[in-house]
Parts: sequence; C-alpha cells; structure tokens
Amino acid sequence: MTELIPQFPALSPEEDLLAQEALWELVRRQARLFAPESASLPAETAAALSESVRLTLGADRDPSVLLRSGLEERFRQGQRRLAQKVEMSRQLWRAAWATRPEIESRSLQDTLDSLSGFARCYDLRLFAQEIPCDIDYQLSQPVPETLVGADYVNEWLRRLCLEQDILRRFEPGLARAVIAAGCPDYRRLLVNLYEPVAVNALGLALLGEEPRWLDVPPPLRRRLEARLSPLREEDRAAALDAGALALCQALELRAQSAQYLRRTAADLRPRLSAALGAGTLEHVFLSV
Repeated sequence: MTELIPQFPALSPEEDLLAQEALWELVRRQARLFAPESASLPAETAAALSESVRLTLGADRDPSVLLRSGLEERFRQGQRRLAQKVEMSRQLWRAAWATRPEIESRSLQDTLDSLSGFARCYDLRLFAQEIPCDIDYQLSQPVPETLVGADYVNEWLRRLCLEQDILRRFEPGLARAVIAAGCPDYRRLLVNLYEPVAVNALGLALLGEEPRWLDVPPPLRRRLEARLSPLREEDRAAALDAGALALCQALELRAQSAQYLRRTAADLRPRLSAALGAGTLEHVFLSV
C-alpha cells in the first residue's frame, strides 16, 4: 500500500493516514472494476488507478478532499466534470479542424487525426490522467506538463486554435514562403507553422510597416537591428510588447489571440538578444 498510495505532506500525520486509507478504499473499488476476476494487479496498474482517483477527486491539488464525507458521491461528481471536459475536447477539435491552415504539415495533420479519437478512447472511469493518442505537432507555447488527461488535450487544442486564428490573417502563399525560409522541409518535419509568421509580422509592426507583407528583406532587418541594438533589456521588452499591441490592432485580433501573440513577443526576447549579440537578426526575421 505504501508503495502505491502517496503521502500527503500538506496534511498532519494523523490526517495523512486517514487520507491514505480513504484513497486506498477507492483504489480497491476501481481495481475490481478494472479486473473483477483478479485478486491482484501489477504495481504499475494500481499506481495508475490511484493517480486517476486523485485527479478525479481533485485530491492531486487539495488532498484534504480525501478527509471529507461522501467521497463516493464526490467521485461521481468528478467523473461528470471529466465528461464535460471530454465534450469540450470534441468542440475544440472541431474548431481546430475547421480552422487548420492552408499550409501542409504532416505532423499537424497526423496529430489532428489522432486527436479525433480522443473522446472515444479516453477512459475517464479508470485512467483519467492518460492521453490515448499521439501529439507530435509542436506548439509555439507548449502546454505545461503539470496538466494531464483531458485538461492537457483541451489546453493543447485551445492553444492550437489561437495559433491558427492568427495564421489565417495572412495570405497562405506568403505564410508558406516565410516558413520555408526558416525550414525548407517544414512539410515533413516537426515545425511550428505559426511562430515564424508571427515573428516576421511583429518585426514589420515594430517598424510601422504593413505586417501582412510578412517579408523582412535585408534593408528592413538592418533597420530593426539599428532600432533594437541600443536598447536595454527592459526597454527592448517594452518595444516588443508595443510592437505586439500594434500588430494585434492591425490584425483585429480577439482578446485571447492577442494575449497569445503578446506572449510570443515576450518569449522572443532571449532569442533576439542572442542574435543581436552575434551581430545579425538574419535568422530571427526572415527574408523570402
């Protein structure tokens, strides 16, 4: 039991023991559902069942839940919440599929194909923390690994929808040209489609140019270097955010998409500083 049921340092020793006992009772019930004719389970399976119970109850965040009365009803309520999250995953997947860019990407296509079966394959009864599909496409802003199961999938799809909402503001041929300038074999590789387009558009917005042009030829790149090189780090961060705000306005972005784009600009700062230190922004803002 001690190998499969975690300790809860946030609780007192007496509460910890009571919480472990309550959790163990639920795990034993889940084990009977999983293998009704077996008297024992592999340790890995029992540990997975325990993790699923904690996630369903919310005890992964607040172990004191395990000290409250009516745990079985709370568990059923948790499963109903999970079912609602699965329904949300269906809606998010449909939105992601409907807004996928006119830019070929094998990893994006394969990931969306795999995620189309998530709601059907997800086992919220026994293994709520698992993701029974393959997610290979790389987001510009990865989902935190602290999220699992339906929470991870929903956040991943939400972020993909935001990236695609921004991408669709640009002419697909120009977007393809920018992506290819950074990675000619982007169609077959694990390459994010949104980031190089957003970064080039940001560079143009910083200069007061039309961001939908996307191309940043050498003369404009030198102007960016001249503008950004003398700035201190905090001033450079402010300039990037101002450019992102101008870009959001030019693209008429909704609030969530605008927030995502501003985060992209903030995340660009270390890469931008390294490139300026090397004396060129050639690999940051791309010419097509």
